[in-house]
Amino acid sequence: MTLDRDNAERLTVEFCGMAFNTPLVLLSGCVGFGEEYTRVEGFSNRDVGAVCLKGTTLEPRLGNAPHRVCETPAGMLNAIGLQNPGARHVVAAILPKLDFDETRFIANISGATVEEYAQVARIFDDSPIDAMEINISCPNVKEGGVAFGNDPDMSARVVAACREVTDKPLITKLSPNQTDIQENARRCIDAGTDGFAVINTLTGMSIDIEARRPVLGNNQGGLSGPAIKPIALLKVHEVY
Repeated sequence: MTLDRDNAERLTVEFCGMAFNTPLVLLSGCVGFGEEYTRVEGFSNRDVGAVCLKGTTLEPRLGNAPHRVCETPAGMLNAIGLQNPGARHVVAAILPKLDFDETRFIANISGATVEEYAQVARIFDDSPIDAMEINISCPNVKEGGVAFGNDPDMSARVVAACREVTDKPLITKLSPNQTDIQENARRCIDAGTDGFAVINTLTGMSIDIEARRPVLGNNQGGLSGPAIKPIALLKVHEVY
């Protein structure tokens, strides 16, 4: 449903120096690379403030083995595994199909090393993308698989590396699966982030009691949905 002019003007907001049509932002992973949902009848890009594209790495990734998604009470678990065609393909083949006059588009960048994050950020810097969301929930392969977002030092290193290669707004997606989200946020601000996405999914598991094994092919996944809203609100308050 398209907003009328009065409502459209009332909902306009500014975030990290960007003018948004509305405060509504479509989350990374929920709308693919920004072109799938546009086929929905009656939908207009002008009704959303921004679209976060699917998580993108330097090289293409096939993602995790199935099952990748399962329903839980008041929520959903997903373990997609960052399936994507790689940053260069997104910039060369997908971004040209998006209408940047209708809304803002935010790249979601991921990596297995600090260097990979910087490389992906550099590729998107040389593109029409409006901003970048840094997904620091990825495991650091050089540090035994510890997620970047669960360690303030690692988080700050990733943000600083991305800040060095781009002047575009950086939005750091903070993980709730850490000891001190306040300290992590503080370190990311010092490293150059312009804003935050609070929070990413919580880690969870679902068990098939008949088969006596995890439902997800990856064993664990990210929990989202109404079940985590009270946790998200607390984390937003703590970061604030």
